[in-house]
Amino acid sequence: MKKLLATCLGFVVIIVFSSCTGESSETLDKEFIKEKAEIGLSKSEIEQIFGKDYISGNADGGEIRLYDTTNKEGVNYERRLDAVAHKDIINGNVVNQLFINFQKEKAIMYSFFYKGDDGKVWEFVLNPDESTLEIPVSK
Repeated sequence: MKKLLATCLGFVVIIVFSSCTGESSETLDKEFIKEKAEIGLSKSEIEQIFGKDYISGNADGGEIRLYDTTNKEGVNYERRLDAVAHKDIINGNVVNQLFINFQKEKAIMYSFFYKGDDGKVWEFVLNPDESTLEIPVSK
């Protein structure tokens, strides 16, 4: 009985601490982007949805944030805001990359890059006018 109680208490502690980090526990994939990405979200709302593990910088009068998922523990690739990691996505080191553009503290565009079933890098875009586009962007 004590072992069962200790195990249950352990799960409760893990759940409480993981919910307090502000990190998203969701899987970053195209379906998640389609469901959660919205034009006009604030930076804090973006962090609540996508987490705090990103790099950011300024370009074209606004901020860009990069969220990514790597396939293996310890994968070290160059995280850049000015280029998509096409080779790393194709070779499987990087599962996906999400670039979010902000202007006036609000999200105005999302660009999500991933490897398609055809082995090419694909881009799913949520544009400022809320239209979407999905196209292959590699050969």
